[in-house]
Amino acid sequence: MRKYIIILISIVIITFGGIYMKHQHDKKEAETELFNKAKEEMATFIEKNYQDIDEINFSDSYKIDPMGGITVEGYLNSDKNKEFFGTYDKANDEIGISSVDAEEKPECQDKVCK
Repeated sequence: MRKYIIILISIVIITFGGIYMKHQHDKKEAETELFNKAKEEMATFIEKNYQDIDEINFSDSYKIDPMGGITVEGYLNSDKNKEFFGTYDKANDEIGISSVDAEEKPECQDKVCK
């Protein structure tokens, strides 16, 4: 009888461990998908609003705020002194707060070009 209890407890522990690992994997996968979407939106935002942009290099780090936004950062035109960062708002599907070390296009100085 004792042998069956030990086997049952082992099965329960292995099952919960597997469920936890699957949850962690799914969470990481969702974060990676969100990070890729944020990079795509930030690249589009920079290309539409700033001039003389030849290359956009993203950092591999990101931060997810409690409201679900994700902050991406990097540099422009292979010049690590020309930095940018922006927060992608998933709910509104747009870049919210941003700072880009580049010259804005004349038509985008007073408003954000979409």
